[in-house]
Amino acid sequence: MIGVLAVIAILAAVLVPKVFNAIANSRVSNTSMSCNTVKQGIADHYAKFNVLNYDGTVSNTITPTPTGVQFDSILVAESFLDKPFAPRVGSGVGAKVVLLAAPAAEGGTVTAATGGPAAAADAYFDLSGSTTNTIAGVSVAVALIPGVTWEDAKALNAIIDGAALGETATGKDIQGRVKYDFTGATGTTAGTTTVYVYLTHR
Repeated sequence: MIGVLAVIAILAAVLVPKVFNAIANSRVSNTSMSCNTVKQGIADHYAKFNVLNYDGTVSNTITPTPTGVQFDSILVAESFLDKPFAPRVGSGVGAKVVLLAAPAAEGGTVTAATGGPAAAADAYFDLSGSTTNTIAGVSVAVALIPGVTWEDAKALNAIIDGAALGETATGKDIQGRVKYDFTGATGTTAGTTTVYVYLTHR
């Protein structure tokens, strides 16, 4: 009996961490797929209306959507998405897709999104790692994911951007499609922060 219990204890010690890692990896992969689903919905929206700004009605009248409005809800109303954006990582509160007006060609800061995104900073995306914003002067669709841990943010970046466009400093990434900053009040890698994921621009 003691031998059986010892074997069970050893197996549990080895397998339990792997199970938790598999669950964490699954949540990050699911979030990446959710971003791709929204991106496809935006592409379908643009193919139909030839514009990203739309009021969410079923009429043919195109009206501008104010910057920062929850765009995934509009895509649901238009039947381009089955449900609003709901990533598996983060706090689960306040996650959304917004349209932002792209800033000037240089920038790159990351702003806390407690009350919503700051367009000038958070629409900046250094997609190539060249320190120059190549999407200036257009509307950019961004997924906001609040309450993300550093480990999940790094894992999401690894899936979407790969190692070449990783952190520019410990706890800070302003390159590629995934952008986050843990170097503020929460500490370098402590606590949680909002992760911004570039989806598309027009």
